Amino acid sequence: MRLLAVGAAFVLAIWGWSSHERHATEHQLGTVASQLAGRPVGVRCQGFWAAMLDINDRAGEVEFHAGRPPDHMFLTRATCKRLQEFGASRARSELHCLEAIDWKNWSAGLSYDAPCEGRARQDVEAVNTLTHEAMHLRGFVGEAQAQCYAIQEDAWTVRRLGGTAAEGAAAASLVLALQPFMPSEYQSAACRAGGSLDLWPGTAAWPSESPPQLFPGR
Repeated sequence: MRLLAVGAAFVLAIWGWSSHERHATEHQLGTVASQLAGRPVGVRCQGFWAAMLDINDRAGEVEFHAGRPPDHMFLTRATCKRLQEFGASRARSELHCLEAIDWKNWSAGLSYDAPCEGRARQDVEAVNTLTHEAMHLRGFVGEAQAQCYAIQEDAWTVRRLGGTAAEGAAAASLVLALQPFMPSEYQSAACRAGGSLDLWPGTAAWPSESPPQLFPGR
């Protein structure tokens, strides 16, 4: 009986710590998401057991109701974990190699699974998921529009999570380079420098400004 009680106490302690850690992450990411969305919003991170039973293929989502965005986004446990660890130099070190890539001559067909891109992709995709869903919370329903704006804000998100300007620019460049692998509804011919989805058409910088800028007020 004593062993059972000790075991139950151990499980409860682990559950309590995990819950505390998740809530802390939600608070941190909610602050970033609110700035991106231009209004107070929240982030809900998936719990352990929910993740174990989840059969959906997603990293995050926002469910619009009657055409209006809710006040929170949902992120999977894996996405939240990546973002939670992103501020640590150990996690961000995966992005350093991206800074040396010549993106103008980068080939998706040849380099998608290259060692550098392969190591960095999951962290970069987690950053993009947070930014993309925040664009939905800002009111943009269409996936292509939300994705294009997210690409331009990814560098800002990286900086806000503790990364450097160079890491942010590299992360945004990788997300842009990976666009051909995205479903067609996430792509738009207007998502280019000077296109109608360019947030700062008056500058030559693309996909992000230097230093990274927050979504302009409109």
